[in-house]
Amino acid sequence: MSDLNKRVDDWFLGYKTRSVKSKSGADISPRNHSKVKPLKSGSGIANLKAAALKHPEVMVKVPTRKSTNSKGMKGIRSHVDYISRNGQLELEDRDGHIIKGKKEINQHLADWKKLNIPEKSKYREALNVVLSMPAGTDPVAVKNAARAFAQEQFEHHEYLFTQHLDQQHPHVHICVLMRDELGKRMNPRKNDLFEWRVRFAEKLRDEGVQCAATKRQHRGRTQKSEKRPLREMRMRGAVANVHKLEAQFLLEALKNNDRPKHPFIKETMQTRGIIVENYGLIARELYKMGNKEEAHIISQLVKEVNQAGFITQAQQKFEHLGKDLVEINHNNPERD
Repeated sequence: MSDLNKRVDDWFLGYKTRSVKSKSGADISPRNHSKVKPLKSGSGIANLKAAALKHPEVMVKVPTRKSTNSKGMKGIRSHVDYISRNGQLELEDRDGHIIKGKKEINQHLADWKKLNIPEKSKYREALNVVLSMPAGTDPVAVKNAARAFAQEQFEHHEYLFTQHLDQQHPHVHICVLMRDELGKRMNPRKNDLFEWRVRFAEKLRDEGVQCAATKRQHRGRTQKSEKRPLREMRMRGAVANVHKLEAQFLLEALKNNDRPKHPFIKETMQTRGIIVENYGLIARELYKMGNKEEAHIISQLVKEVNQAGFITQAQQKFEHLGKDLVEINHNNPERD
């Protein structure tokens, strides 16, 4: 079983677990790969089973801040003010110390500034990492899992974190310095964020929370979720420029009866074929080993992914708009 777990874990992540690397690929962590705490063996199969059983997906994101005030010490101070609700919420540092109120927060940030962080900089000096779970998840478990995640992932970085409970879904904000104790910078990429999701899911399961950390492709989904800023604008009744352009494009497509094309259909089909093939191999090996229940669960995932369509958001909206127009014309026929 250990050999199967290793092969699945490496395939599931798409690469072996490692510390964050720079664009050039050079390890920029003060620890080499051999010293980075590995994920638990069987993490890949555990997450695939969880996805098949429809356990909620964990979320780890790094929101972008394009403001000129988001860099340097000024940016850090602004961000900490935000996550602490201007000192109203308690913060916790990497040593487990609780920091309360504006005065203590300012003193802590003054200590950070002594780490050669300029007041104004052309670089982002801290990363905002948000760890989140759906509504109904035990917030204490989420906070404990976030603490364990940060202690492991950012062991050599200064950071502060706090939990927000003013929305339905419990989530934790971590403000972590980009530079470690040796002055080397993080540069997390897309694969690193997926690994962070897998590690956060691992910590949540340690707290007894059922959850999954998989990619959309693992679940047979081809559509990306709507970005939060756009979703919030839509909920407020505002219309973003991207939505205006999308509406113009769809109206033109309806006028010409030209259904939008899937721009990456060939690549998407190839990726799904590889995933389904691997699922089949995993299920067969599990069955041979006598793990029939696990094999059945993975086999169910094979069926679901195979049955999933390849429709894009643009195609879906095109079809819905077309149906709406047919219904409108049917209910309001033109008269001579």
